[in-house]
Amino acid sequence: MTQPSRLDRLLAGRPPELANAIAASRMLFRVAHLLEAHIDAALQPFGIDMREYLALVLIADDAIEPLRPSDLSTTLDATRTQITRLLDGLEKKGLAQRLPGSGDRRSFHLAQTDAARELLRRAAPAVHAAYESGWAAVGAEGTVRALQVLKRLHKDLAPPETP
Repeated sequence: MTQPSRLDRLLAGRPPELANAIAASRMLFRVAHLLEAHIDAALQPFGIDMREYLALVLIADDAIEPLRPSDLSTTLDATRTQITRLLDGLEKKGLAQRLPGSGDRRSFHLAQTDAARELLRRAAPAVHAAYESGWAAVGAEGTVRALQVLKRLHKDLAPPETP
């Protein structure tokens, strides 16, 4: 006879609605971690990880305005310290630059290098394939349903935007 998992033992005797909410939350955290590891593995040959890749993609999208570190922090849900470390690493690899902002000498914006453009061009197919294979188990329809559920959760849990 197999032993119940630690989570099963902790959830035993709880009302089903609470047990399901806890179990679903734990599973979401675990799946997010596994998906990130899956994408990191796809990026390993390129010498970057998922956070670095996402930062480079965001920096590359400067069509409307240049990206500032604070924008990157918000989009990646990272602290200022984490973003500073991330940018330090990207600069050390020759993939990003901090350039002086216009007007305020204390501010700066982010720019990608030619090396970053080339890296993104080569890495994007591997990342896209990793995303697709990560969701292959539920298929295209399941991915759409999961996205709908996650958007609903995000909308309900996100703090109200300040004007």
